[in-house]
Amino acid sequence: MSKQPRKQRNDDASAPLHERHEKVRATLSQDLRDEYGQRSVRVNEGDTVEVLRGDFAGETGEVVDVDLSETAVRVEDVTVEAADGEEVPRPVDASNLRVTDLTLEDDLRQERLESEEDSA
Repeated sequence: MSKQPRKQRNDDASAPLHERHEKVRATLSQDLRDEYGQRSVRVNEGDTVEVLRGDFAGETGEVVDVDLSETAVRVEDVTVEAADGEEVPRPVDASNLRVTDLTLEDDLRQERLESEEDSA
């Protein structure tokens, strides 16, 4: 990896999909860490998260959208007012979130969480 910020930005902008998934990982709450033996997990729609940093620090809400092209997460109650007065969800970086509750509708996700070899 280069030290130059320009090259780092270009690498992020042109990253393939499998690398973008790594950029939308967030830390797990302590009880989920103890339960699954993992420190972080990819954020999915429907997960409940707590915002740790920024203007909305302390807010808790459900994930509405995970945008891999922007590597941004949109949380339910984290909104800003647009120029026309409409409330729109504000994109939040996944590193500023803590997952407090997981949606386990996806069987593959549950298998990954519970397996020993996938735990990081």
